[in-house]
This record gives sequence, C-alpha cells and structure tokens, in this order.
Amino acid sequence: MLVVTANWALADGTLVATSRRGQGEFLEAVHRAAFRSGVRHDGRYEPIDGIAIVLAGDTFDPLTSTAWAGDVRPWHEGGRAAGVAAAVMLAAAGRGRRLLAGLSAWVRSGLMVPAADRRGRPVFGRDRRVPVRVTILPGDRDPWIAGAGARLARRGIAVAGAWSVPGITVCHGAEFDPLWTAVEPGRPTLGASLAVDLVARFGTVLRGRSDLWPACRPLVAQLAAARALEMPGVVGEWLATVERSAVLVRDAWRAAVARWRRQARIAEPACDASFDSIDAVAAWMDAVDIAVPVAAGDIAALLESRPPFGADSGTVVLGHWSGPAVAATIVGLGPTPGNAVDAAAGVTLASVAPNRQRRGPAHVVFPNPALPAVHYRLAAEDPPPRRTFAAPVCRRIVDAA
Repeated sequence: MLVVTANWALADGTLVATSRRGQGEFLEAVHRAAFRSGVRHDGRYEPIDGIAIVLAGDTFDPLTSTAWAGDVRPWHEGGRAAGVAAAVMLAAAGRGRRLLAGLSAWVRSGLMVPAADRRGRPVFGRDRRVPVRVTILPGDRDPWIAGAGARLARRGIAVAGAWSVPGITVCHGAEFDPLWTAVEPGRPTLGASLAVDLVARFGTVLRGRSDLWPACRPLVAQLAAARALEMPGVVGEWLATVERSAVLVRDAWRAAVARWRRQARIAEPACDASFDSIDAVAAWMDAVDIAVPVAAGDIAALLESRPPFGADSGTVVLGHWSGPAVAATIVGLGPTPGNAVDAAAGVTLASVAPNRQRRGPAHVVFPNPALPAVHYRLAAEDPPPRRTFAAPVCRRIVDAA
C-alpha cells in the first residue's frame, strides 16, 4: 500500500497553530486503510505485504513565523539565517511530534493488522506485522529538509528528491508554479517573498496588538494556507464578517502590502513576467474592498500554477500542484478548494484539516502498488520521468476532520 500525503505545513506556533489531534487522526486513518487494503476484489482477505508512506513536500512551514520579523530572511546566506531556520524547523518538528513519532515507530516495529485464515478471512486477535517505510520530500516551504537527512535517518525516515515505482511517480512539483520557481542562492522566489514579507509580517504586526490578535489569528492562518491569487478575497471576506476593528485590520494589511513592495524592490524576487510584477502584485493584494476581485490576465497567469507536463498512462502525484487536471493520471494534492480531482483518475481525496482555519493536508492511497520503491534525486529544473504503465486503482483515506 502506498500513502501519499502533502502540505501538513507544521509551523513553529508563533503565528499559526498546529493540531496534534489531526496528526493522530491521520495515523488512525492509515491504520484503517492498511486493513481495508487487504480485502481483495474477490472478497478474500489477505494482509498487505508492506506500506510506503511518502510526505510529498511542505511537511513544515518555517516561513510563517515571527522569527523573520528582523533583518534576517530565509533566503539569506550565512550563519545567522541558517541558525534562525534551524531554530524554526526544530520548533515546528516539536509541534509535529505526534506525527513524526508515530511514523518512526511504524518504521521500527511495523504496523499490526489482522492475520488471515485459510479461507481468506481476517483473524482478529492474531496479528501480522507489516513493514513500513517512510520517505519525506523537500517542498518549496521546507527546502531545509534536504540537509536533515542524517537526523531523519536516525528516525528511520528517508529523504529524497522524488519517489517512484513502476506506474507511479511522486514529487513535490513546485517547479510548475511560477511563484516558486527555484532561483540562485540569496534571492527569494516570489512565493517565499509573499509568505515572509507580506503574510508573516502582517501576522507579526497583529500579534503585537493584544486587542486584535485573538480575533485575527484565524485570518493569518487562512492567508498562510491560501494561494496568492486568493489572498485579497480572503482578507476582504474576513473584513466583511466583522465590524469591530475592521478598519484597523484593513489599514494594517495595506501597510503590510506597501512594506512588502519596498522589501521586494530590495530583494528582487525571481519572476519570469514580462511586466513589472512587483507593482502588479502589490496592486492586486491591495484590492480588498472589491467583493469578488477579478484578476487581470497577466496577474492570473503569474499567480496561478501553470499546467504541468503531460503524463502518459502512468500516474504522477504532485504535492504542490493544485491547477486544473490536464490528464486523468496527474493528481494534485495542493490547496484546491474541496481537494477536487478529475473523477477519471479513479482517485478520491480527503483532507484532514489541522484546524478549522486551514485547508490542511490532502492524502491519496494506492492499495497495491509494486513495492519496494526506488529513490532518486530530481533536479529542480527537470520534470519527473514520463513512463507508460497502466493507471492503478486508488482508494481514499476517510476524512477525519
């Protein structure tokens, strides 16, 4: 059985809360899926041979933190930035302790499922140990995972650029998003710039206001989870639902947008647009008084993920991508409202939201892929390999939100 999960966005807790309950519910859902995957098409029960769990990027969100309120940024080179990033990641890992400890325990001891009798029926009370392997892929928000391979290996968790078996390829897929296209060291992506110098800075300002922070913390969580194209609508909708302090929050947001514009002129975030992307994005983010803002074509093209490569008959799972399906065999686990997916793919998704303000991670289960997996590194500019295999049958993890 293969379980692919993405976008847990475990933060350090300074701006966004992390639910340990959601982590436990995910582990319970995987355990149930392991038993159900043993039920074959003819109705006979046969325990699965093994489980591969792939965390397909953005397991952590070190960008949404007050740690970057000073003059150090995640994309800076040098010891100061590395030290801050390490501290934030360590705090985020602590808040994901239940998830990581549960996965690590499965790697060490396996996952117990009922054994089968000679007639193909489960025998409850007589367990069989199923080996589990866990792989974590770096995402656009937590690229530092790539350098933590030795520490994670002590927990039994492998780190890889991508994951593949015959018929299925899993990668994060941020290279298909113009906001998160990799750049040279010391220079941010446009997505990282917005996450740190707009959303996190806005949250830090609100956190300093004891009269605003309790009511506004859900707004910051929504912004941290939203795609850039949705941010003005998120703020506008929130302002429309509150009367008290709406003017103060609107002013704080617009001040944050103006501050982001100044910082972006200095940092020069990477962008392939043929127009002044900084001014255009700043104007878009400032449009919070429009009930349903409609993005101009150039902004929509810049802030929306472009369609990924065309897949053959194999299945490609992308942890980051959330655009419209261009092929039945491309599955995106990104923050699409409702986690919609093309029904022709034979895949259904469910979200286990860490809290009510965030969409939370999405998961997909492949009951019987050809394991074991082959790990390989994937260059940021290279797409996953295109292969020709029959699309597998997939099932979902039950929504535990």
